[in-house]
Amino acid sequence: MCATRSTRAFVNDKYNLIFPLQFYWDGAPVRDEGMQKLPLGTGSARRVVVDYSPGDIWELYVGPDYRVVEFGFHRGGPKKPATVNATWEDHKKAGPLLIAMERRGTADGQPLHIFFSDVAVKLTGSDAWVNAQ
Repeated sequence: MCATRSTRAFVNDKYNLIFPLQFYWDGAPVRDEGMQKLPLGTGSARRVVVDYSPGDIWELYVGPDYRVVEFGFHRGGPKKPATVNATWEDHKKAGPLLIAMERRGTADGQPLHIFFSDVAVKLTGSDAWVNAQ
């Protein structure tokens, strides 16, 4: 995975790649706030808010096909970036999972571009990796 802002940097963050699964596995509290205007795009989507401690707020904007179309993150502490808004694009299937391979948006008002490459999953009971296609 590679992230670009003003410079190139490697990012290894499963919360970014598979956040809907991660918050479920963590048992994090979730609020469905109904249809809301998209922060970056036009139109609206269902806003699902996940509260992590201490004060971190993650937002998923879910389309009518139940795919995440935009993602928001608001950090509760002083560490940067404090606010990220990004689209979820270029969906590819990796085994039974549908993974958005690209994020475009802003981090603290600066341009943000994150993309994933060479994503694969290994299913329980299998020795083979299944590449995202």
